[in-house]
Amino acid sequence: MRKWWLLSAATVLWMASGYALVRSDAGRASEVPRRQIPARIVSMAPNLTEILFALGLESRVVGVTQDSDYPPAAKDKPRVGTFWQPDIESIIATRPDLVVTQTFEQHRDLVRRLQSMGYESLMVDVDTVAGLFDGIVTIGRATGAAVQARTLCQTMRAEVDRLAAATAGQRRVKVLWVVQREPLRVAGRATFVNEMIELAGGENAIGPTLHVYPAIGAEQVIAAAPEVLIEPAMLPEMIDEQRIQAMSYWSRFANVPAVQAGRIHVIDGDIVSRLGPRLPAAIRTIAQCLRPDLFGG
Repeated sequence: MRKWWLLSAATVLWMASGYALVRSDAGRASEVPRRQIPARIVSMAPNLTEILFALGLESRVVGVTQDSDYPPAAKDKPRVGTFWQPDIESIIATRPDLVVTQTFEQHRDLVRRLQSMGYESLMVDVDTVAGLFDGIVTIGRATGAAVQARTLCQTMRAEVDRLAAATAGQRRVKVLWVVQREPLRVAGRATFVNEMIELAGGENAIGPTLHVYPAIGAEQVIAAAPEVLIEPAMLPEMIDEQRIQAMSYWSRFANVPAVQAGRIHVIDGDIVSRLGPRLPAAIRTIAQCLRPDLFGG
């Protein structure tokens, strides 16, 4: 799939006593002295770009990845490669004081190379909802925006709690979250997507699986008996086209409750697939699919 399915892996960083913690090759945190607040920041993921902008650091962001297109002002920033393929020459050309990355192997390798040349990096793990809030605080501390980070987290948590409370005590709606159709692949329970489904008042129709985003067959779809099918669109401008394709594809599953009820939803993939400041909007978007009686849709 496209940009918005690019997910991060594991380590939480923090700032204290004038030192930044960054992941070392051996997987241990190592201290790097911090002499000043970074004035030139590079973001290596679209959701990290959204966090930096939400903290009011737009003027200090000097480089972003190709898929960083939100907020709209991010489109005007210099490009430094893609999420999966960072362009280290373009990164260095921005003369960064801080490069903010995620924790999967390509980014770890980038951090190692940058550190060997004397550049400072900060790795954050935003693979879960809790990790998102931790990551916002970490980035805030590293960039001199700790107060803004706390305020942002408080605002987001209040809205998330409000959305979750609206469906508290009600029957959970069974959801099948479709990552792709050919071959058919869905979101499992060990994902932030699953967390959003539950916060929106739903239940993942797929039980525990070996893989995070497992491939499944027709028999599993029928056995799961989802009441709602959700497909994130690869591009916002393709929502209508993808909806037509989805209706045609899922018509073969006439015995599935979601198909019988016509509850097949194609939604904005950028909103729901980038774990960042738009988390409340993502949960509301899902809730509108599950409980239109409460949230409209």
